[in-house]
Amino acid sequence: MKKGLRTIWTILSLMLVVASVVACGPTPEPVEEPTAVEASPEPVEEEEPAETEEEEPTEVVEEEAAEEPESPFQGTVVVGDWQEPKGLLYQVHWQAHTTALLHSIYYRLLNLNENDEMIPELLKEVPTLENGGVSEDATEVTLRFNEGFTWHDGEPVTAHDFKFTWEFIMDPDTKAQSMVGWEHISSVEVPDDYTAVVGFDEPYPTFVEAVLLNPIMPQHLLEDVEDPGSSDYAREPVGNGSFIFKEWIPGDRIVVEANPDAPLPPKLERIIFKFVPDLNTMLALIRVGDIDVAWDLTENEISELNKMEDVELITVPGNAVERYYFNLRNPDNLDEPHPLFDDIRVRKAIAMGMDRFSFVEDVLEGNAVVAVSEMDNTPWFNEELDSYPYDPEAAMELLDEAGWVDEDGDGVREKDGQRLSFDHTMTAGNQVRENAQVFFQANLEDIGVEMIIANAPPATVFGSCADSGIWGLSSFDMMGFSTKADGLDAPAALVQFFATDSIKDCETNPAGSNSQGFSDEIVDENLACTVSEIDRDKRKECVDKVQERVHELCPVVYLYDKLDIYAVNQRVSGIDPTPFGYHDRNYRDWSLQE
Repeated sequence: MKKGLRTIWTILSLMLVVASVVACGPTPEPVEEPTAVEASPEPVEEEEPAETEEEEPTEVVEEEAAEEPESPFQGTVVVGDWQEPKGLLYQVHWQAHTTALLHSIYYRLLNLNENDEMIPELLKEVPTLENGGVSEDATEVTLRFNEGFTWHDGEPVTAHDFKFTWEFIMDPDTKAQSMVGWEHISSVEVPDDYTAVVGFDEPYPTFVEAVLLNPIMPQHLLEDVEDPGSSDYAREPVGNGSFIFKEWIPGDRIVVEANPDAPLPPKLERIIFKFVPDLNTMLALIRVGDIDVAWDLTENEISELNKMEDVELITVPGNAVERYYFNLRNPDNLDEPHPLFDDIRVRKAIAMGMDRFSFVEDVLEGNAVVAVSEMDNTPWFNEELDSYPYDPEAAMELLDEAGWVDEDGDGVREKDGQRLSFDHTMTAGNQVRENAQVFFQANLEDIGVEMIIANAPPATVFGSCADSGIWGLSSFDMMGFSTKADGLDAPAALVQFFATDSIKDCETNPAGSNSQGFSDEIVDENLACTVSEIDRDKRKECVDKVQERVHELCPVVYLYDKLDIYAVNQRVSGIDPTPFGYHDRNYRDWSLQE
């Protein structure tokens, strides 16, 4: 109280405060009560407790409302994933499940809408002939960046980051897993912070479709970093997108949270990417609601998914083909040909010895078709080609002709002391793939060929040179997998897997994707045409010739064309996968139903 007041007034004031507290009940901040008493200028004011009782609660409620505004981001969605990444550096740990996850934290130069049409994201516009972004001779593309996009540490995203990303991918020390499209760039000029002029020595008419649907990397964080695949950035990436990387608990989950400063803001507060050991576990968790979104599911699971309550089944005609690649190099010495698969007769015999037709009908319940080529389900498919038939008699004749005979009666053919036996590698945890291996293993046993199943975790199978992965080191006999297109230019996959220049070598070409070591002059000649030919009809002729030659040489067994299969809890909305954009094209549009 003010100095000079009598003690009796102090006692009376305290009594009134106690009475007020008893009448009103506990307040959120009771420590403020003595201050309110001391603020009374005159003792007569203490005789009006009713006013004090009415005013205090009103003031507290108003303060609470002002201090706790409603967040613009609402809810958490859990995405199940059966392939945990090896690392989170986009170009080094380039694999479908890893890049799908990382698209949550990066904006891309261009994205795809619900019709798989290109739309600008980091760029102001889609470069075209009409807007001057693409030169008439297809040797120059101008990229105009939007201002206002920043990395999650606050640094601006600029054209310098694009130029750095190109240099980063092409640097052998980076050990990038893929350089598709980037390797055709001969120069990048940056006349100002928000303009990049990309040059090519030869016409490259599909650069926009092949490259610009990918994210770029931050120069200020990765420049001069030694061994980037094992760096801190590869564990805790800094993106520029609608969500910010929060944490990675190995074997459990990766969490991303809404970016409050996002130019293109999300609706969700958080996405949890929950790692599960296999697809059977994934189905169990989506059934009970412990995960909200499951993807990369298999065709034989469709009937089970249709029975689940509160789960929407989404199937999209995919562009991925399940296939088995022969390693044409000796995995123990890549400078030597493979002791079994260097002979085309052995490759064709194995292809004809696998009953893919019965597998599709019986195991996949007719939810797929037997594959023909890398270009299935695209406008580039060669209609003149058919699948290799299932013909075990013809297969055995080819093996006899090639000198492979079962001389000791153990059921496995031999030649010059070498058994016709090989390891077959795929990702562990995919039940339909494992069923396929057992199915085809039995088929091959019937023709005197031993296939030994040697699976490994996805991060080990698809690991790059930096990770000493099986694909990275070409340390396999036969490997099975499927890939999804990184852009709209489907023929880019032909260059990726069949060009001599793409042969993977961890010393000289770690970014090569031709890990099986395929090389053919006719294929190379026509692949060059698929890259540089501006006339679409002429380009289609070259693509047809590549498919025809690959079909003839049989460096790969095409099994079946995959569906893209998703299971989504009905409480989640906004998920709209497309054949080329997939489910990860629009994380920012995902939300929870009210």
